[in-house]
Amino acid sequence: MGRITNDVKKGLKKGFSMDRIREDLIKKGGTANDIDRELLSFSGKALSYKKTEEASNSKKVCIKEFFDRIGYGFGSQHFVNILFFNIGASYFLLGILNGLRALLGVLLTSFLDDYSNFRPVKKKFIGLTGIVLAFSFMLIAISIFTRSVMLFAVSLIVSSIGAVSYGGLYQNLLRRSLAKEKNHFLRYITVYGIIITSFCLLAAGYLMDKFPATGVPFSVFGANLWVYGYLVVFFVAAICFFISGYVLSLIREKHENFSSDVSLSYVFRVHLSRFRDNFPLFTKNKALLVLFIASTVTGFVQTLGNSYYAVYIYETFWGSYFGGFMNVAAIFLIALMASFFAPGIVKSNSKAYGKFPMLVFGTLLMAIMPLTYYYNPTNLVAISMGTLLGIIGAAIVGFAHGLLASDLMREDQRKAYFLTYGFLIALPYILFIPLGSYVAQVFGLRLVFLALGIILSCFVVPLYVLIIVLNRKNEKI
Repeated sequence: MGRITNDVKKGLKKGFSMDRIREDLIKKGGTANDIDRELLSFSGKALSYKKTEEASNSKKVCIKEFFDRIGYGFGSQHFVNILFFNIGASYFLLGILNGLRALLGVLLTSFLDDYSNFRPVKKKFIGLTGIVLAFSFMLIAISIFTRSVMLFAVSLIVSSIGAVSYGGLYQNLLRRSLAKEKNHFLRYITVYGIIITSFCLLAAGYLMDKFPATGVPFSVFGANLWVYGYLVVFFVAAICFFISGYVLSLIREKHENFSSDVSLSYVFRVHLSRFRDNFPLFTKNKALLVLFIASTVTGFVQTLGNSYYAVYIYETFWGSYFGGFMNVAAIFLIALMASFFAPGIVKSNSKAYGKFPMLVFGTLLMAIMPLTYYYNPTNLVAISMGTLLGIIGAAIVGFAHGLLASDLMREDQRKAYFLTYGFLIALPYILFIPLGSYVAQVFGLRLVFLALGIILSCFVVPLYVLIIVLNRKNEKI
């Protein structure tokens, strides 16, 4: 009995279920009666241990999220784009790299989701991806100091791979480590996380304006030191991701049955096979095909626009209003805070008007953003309002798209849709991101903004209207 008791304790510490522990003990030669008697005595203790472990995991998740939000605020992609441009990157290279990062993100997320279905990724590896992300910020700082465009480009790719892997694998770990009924508290983390990120964005903008890339002398005990704002900002971001990765290693995860002998190449072959099997989902359902085209074009517009919005604000209003980086921080801070209202807008209006109309409404709001940059190029207030509406619109489109996918498809079809989506967007991105980047380089940013606004309002919106027509007999729109 002593051996059975010890094995039960070990199983509970590892997070195994009672059924799993019972199976393992029977395989070791224990009698069913002795095992059941011992498990019965531990059932109350197991429930108490489970609740304590879940509470502990929840606290660790909160701490990790806190440092993540600080890291993402100080390591804002808007500031990274500006710094990349300032050391000599062209509009063309800036657009190409952001497009490549977006494409890698979609493909990598799709593959990691599939991989996690076969075997769990160890916490050590997830923590390692966090360290890679932290290291990439240090590489970015070094590339700015040495004014190396090539090193900066490599650092951006590394940061993208690190961020996508870190975020995606962490979400899978979270689902395994927290009870479903506990996941509601993550909504509150998201709300407070936006506030923390916004504050850090503002702090980072202030530091980089106060201590520009040329450096500011600072006397310490009679010795003159040079302070660079970007070094401080990216050092804080790197430290936060290091701490976050360490806290992640302390989270206890639930152990589930996975295939332990699955190789990476096997998962990749299965991943490609599922893509081939799921492709007919688009050819047979016209509404889904049109939805895919509309969402792909919207994603392309967002990727290209986000490559240049912050750079344009920095260049146009540098030295006026709040400064350089602070102008960017202030505009996107207001817009980020306003995105709070997007889910409420969709939920309250989708019942009355339908989810497709909400997609149309959100897309039109998104179109206002680039068009404002074109028609009011030197009006900071107008650009602020345009950015505000654009980000609210993007949040509405994203939220409504998720609700719509739930209505149009079963759960297995949704998984197939998003898996196939990751592959299908590759060709459009490879074709149109370089084209948009070339237009930015040759004709300037304002023409790009005009084109993006026209694409959203005159191409994407009619596609959503077409979906309404295709589904008006079968769906409540």
